[in-house]
Amino acid sequence: MSNYRGHTLFNLCVALPLLIAVGVYFFTSSNEELLVFSGVFTYTTLFMSPDMDVANKIKLLSVRGILSIPFRLYAYFFRHRGISHSVLFGSLTRILWLLGCAAGIFFLVYSSLPTQKTLYKFYYLHRDLIHLTVLAIVLADLCHLLLDLKK
Repeated sequence: MSNYRGHTLFNLCVALPLLIAVGVYFFTSSNEELLVFSGVFTYTTLFMSPDMDVANKIKLLSVRGILSIPFRLYAYFFRHRGISHSVLFGSLTRILWLLGCAAGIFFLVYSSLPTQKTLYKFYYLHRDLIHLTVLAIVLADLCHLLLDLKK
């Protein structure tokens, strides 16, 4: 089951409810944390999956095409089912790619990049949500990759 619809249905209808149930049952998750996790997991499933290495083949004038704009150039650097389909490195490359896009936009708007002190302060203030965001990305990718293993 390695098509977009199959991955989406599995991640959003099976994996996400299970992971939310685990979060509620085993951890003291606040509503804000569950909302952030659900939002990031959903975004990753729909617009930041390991299959973003073929983003340049998505019709641009569609919701999925517009929300995959940051990854259109990504598709030229990473071949399909290459490093983007690695459990750890795939998530890491897409996170770093998005951070690079965000830094580029920040630079265009402010004509400078944030200082190390500013970044550390931001991280310190929001570290729990940042860790939760990374966890949601990795788990959504892991669910995608598990389905790719199934023939």
